[in-house]
Amino acid sequence: LHYRRRTGSGPEEGWISIKVTGKVLAELLEQPSARVPHQNAKTPNGDSAATASVSAAAAPSASEPRWVAESRRKMQAFRDGEKWLPPTIDPKDFPERLRGTHPVQKMPPHKKLLPKEMAEMSVKNLPGHLSGMKFPHNADQLKSFGADWYTEAFHNFGTLPKDNRVKRIVSVEQLPHSGFDAAGGAGHKAFVTLEYEKQDSNLHTELFAKFPWDYHESDTGKTYRMQISSSGGDLDAPELLTYVCCEHLFPFRIPKLYFCDINRDTTNYMLITERVPFGRRGRVEHGKVVDKIERKPYEVLPVCGKYQDYLLEDPGKIYFCIFREMAHLAAWDQQGRYDYFLGPKPKYTVDEAFAAMGEKKPAKKQLAANMTKGAMLLVDSGIDFALNTAPQVFTARGRDPKVLAKMQEELARFIPMNDDIKGYCAASSEWVAAMHSNLQADNAFFWPDEQGDLDAGLFDWCGFNRTPFVVNFMGCLSGADADFLDAHEEGLMKMFCDEYERYGGPHLDWQELLLRYRLQWPNYVVDCCRWVERDILRECPKEEWSSIK
Repeated sequence: LHYRRRTGSGPEEGWISIKVTGKVLAELLEQPSARVPHQNAKTPNGDSAATASVSAAAAPSASEPRWVAESRRKMQAFRDGEKWLPPTIDPKDFPERLRGTHPVQKMPPHKKLLPKEMAEMSVKNLPGHLSGMKFPHNADQLKSFGADWYTEAFHNFGTLPKDNRVKRIVSVEQLPHSGFDAAGGAGHKAFVTLEYEKQDSNLHTELFAKFPWDYHESDTGKTYRMQISSSGGDLDAPELLTYVCCEHLFPFRIPKLYFCDINRDTTNYMLITERVPFGRRGRVEHGKVVDKIERKPYEVLPVCGKYQDYLLEDPGKIYFCIFREMAHLAAWDQQGRYDYFLGPKPKYTVDEAFAAMGEKKPAKKQLAANMTKGAMLLVDSGIDFALNTAPQVFTARGRDPKVLAKMQEELARFIPMNDDIKGYCAASSEWVAAMHSNLQADNAFFWPDEQGDLDAGLFDWCGFNRTPFVVNFMGCLSGADADFLDAHEEGLMKMFCDEYERYGGPHLDWQELLLRYRLQWPNYVVDCCRWVERDILRECPKEEWSSIK
């Protein structure tokens, strides 16, 4: 329960569990007062409720951005419990870039370049498959390509009116890719400031650009470029195609797309969107925000880096908001919202799924033993990290040898059943839907409305696809503190089920969802241990951990 104190003493607001092991801790004694009706609700005479009863909480202002009015209506519907189904979109209202050949059809297959090929090809500027234009692929080129290139590129994507042009490039600032303020690790990022010939409230002068690691910049650059753009699979193009095809389809705000393109022969790409106006963070002392800054309604909260949840002013608000948006995303897929991009959504029951699988053959003992052995090697590295490299960053239980030994024993029992767990979680189309694959707090931006409730926009669309959604819960909650998960995992499952149904998805049992979520943990723990050698010790060598508190 998220509460606000109305009278008396105590914290002004916060989160509490309303029931623990059957004991009721908080009980609803009085129904909340009536809210302003959602604009799509109807009065008895058939008029829209928004027309019949306009208030400051629901009526948009002529001077405010369109997204503010949309967010206000959306959050009012959330408080009212109103159904919120996807509206019908006339094909003539599709973005200009979607008229003609489908963007997916323009995209050649992914190429896995060898290191020698990457070294030779990644320095070239070849035309992109979406626009047919040559495009920049680093911060220097974002400046050197000049204002005329931006004009042509934005005209090509229909984001700049034909009677307007980019007058000049004011600045290009590459963002850090390491340290406390690192701007993610999937590629390089930059801020671009432009000036247009004609002022237009629909155009952003402050933009954000994302582009690949430079293979020649460093050993780290070589490693990440090969992992992300070549050997790791097709990661870059799907993110660009999601922006191109789905920007107008999502049930939430995403940064406005201005241009994107990729060339398969070079693996170079460029993504340019509006820059999210993140708010200022209060003073940080000893890893905590000690100055709480008052935010106006619809002012975006400060950016939060990956695994920096200790800087969040209210983690509960953040994660419940994220789970709400994940549910909205999945529910609209059940309504056919993303069929243009992902194709028609398959519908099947549990019985149909298991009939299609056929009779399961017994797993070969040697294969199961090899899988378990490989997983246990990874877990060994994770346990060694907790016990010997960085015990100071773990809780007492997290570095207790007996607890870790018991965990490893239980993991060894689960690993051979991993495929069965996957099949169980995917054995009905009601539990499978389009999902953001990495929705941690750093891949969203948040703002409060007039009531203090948070709404959110999402970005970083690598891996957007249909999947059993409990699998993606781990991609979200892996950054959350253990105490938060202990207190709120049931509430998060309830929130997801309620919002999934309210946005047009089928009714789900939250306890069944919780079971499926918990079944992901064995595989997730093993995967976490994979990153000790692959990422953690690469970024911060073992000998440096003793100095970290």
